[in-house]
Amino acid sequence: MGSESMVTPRTQGARPSLRRAALASGCTLVLTGGVVAAPPAHAEDREITAADQPYYSYYHLDSARAKGYTGAGVTIAIIDGTVDTSVPELVGANITDKSPCSVSSSPAHRSHGTEVASLLVSRAYGMVPDAALLAYQSIDTNSAAGDDCPMKAGVLPTEVSSLINKAINDGASIINYSATSPSPSNHLKWAIARAMSQGVIITAGAGNTASDNTENSLSQWSGVVGVSAIDTDGKFASYSSWGQGVTTTAIGGPVLARDANGNISSTQGTSFSTPIVSGVLAQTHAKWPNATSNQLLQLLVNTASTPQGGRDIYVGYGPINPGKMLNTDPSQYPDENPLADKGGGSSPTPAEVQQYADGLVDPSEIAYDNSYVYRGLDESQVTNKDNPYPTHLGTSPRFHGK
Repeated sequence: MGSESMVTPRTQGARPSLRRAALASGCTLVLTGGVVAAPPAHAEDREITAADQPYYSYYHLDSARAKGYTGAGVTIAIIDGTVDTSVPELVGANITDKSPCSVSSSPAHRSHGTEVASLLVSRAYGMVPDAALLAYQSIDTNSAAGDDCPMKAGVLPTEVSSLINKAINDGASIINYSATSPSPSNHLKWAIARAMSQGVIITAGAGNTASDNTENSLSQWSGVVGVSAIDTDGKFASYSSWGQGVTTTAIGGPVLARDANGNISSTQGTSFSTPIVSGVLAQTHAKWPNATSNQLLQLLVNTASTPQGGRDIYVGYGPINPGKMLNTDPSQYPDENPLADKGGGSSPTPAEVQQYADGLVDPSEIAYDNSYVYRGLDESQVTNKDNPYPTHLGTSPRFHGK
């Protein structure tokens, strides 16, 4: 299959005054592909503080910091626009740009990347200020990849599948993706299969279409933690998308954010509920370092505030519950991924994840993966000049199992 399409940032629209009934009648209140916010409140150097962010008090982050739940020792990756580390909110944050090549980000995409990074590691109001953040620049419809971004195996290094593999190569434990999903491809499927096989958690926003957005969200894929949005009153946000892939939900705003021009304004969206979930997972990973990623996901779904009637397509297993996650030992749960099969034919299937782990995937469908070894029986792979991976014919565990 072909490579993914360009990535468009999720919309963070100012909260619509009409409810979902109005949206269903045809009113378009949330755009896709740009930041929709209230008029700038400031265009100055003043810093955004924790007092400006309702989610900070909602999740008792002052208490979490006092107890040392700051993400120390955890590495998070974001696949997003360029992160401007010069903004006041990111002074002192541990951020490394690991983009494989140069990208010219549009102002909106640059603002988006900086906002997501700030929610995660800002010393002032980040979910996990002591976590290490690796930033990978993707491209949206108004951004461009540089001439130093050569295609490999038919895939650009700036595509989502490539950047997922790059993040895993670089040691990320959690990958945050607050954007629309690229078109399905085998490269993307095997990148996600690798993440599942190697214990890396991917989080993804459901979107801001106020509709079922499954086919346009990375959350459609097995293993991916799909995140919708709720308001600070705990109700499902009117702008939030939903769908089969939603796993949990978190506060999507209002969030005070600085754009590429230095203006500060209020915004909201699943782009922000997603790093909140990533942050809680990082806090929990630091608290319970011996837990597997599967156990952390088990912890998430078993401690979430499950909606009446059980899991649904709006909030998944329910709003994330940081207090319960931090105070519940995940070792009591099985080392099994609860998101391995989301229903509706989600992919990769458990059999495909095992196929990747056993080294039986055609090397032409994998790019930028520094760990893959082909262990199948296709002798042509030995002399295939387009196969960059070590090839050990017939050594797959599949052929030597009991």
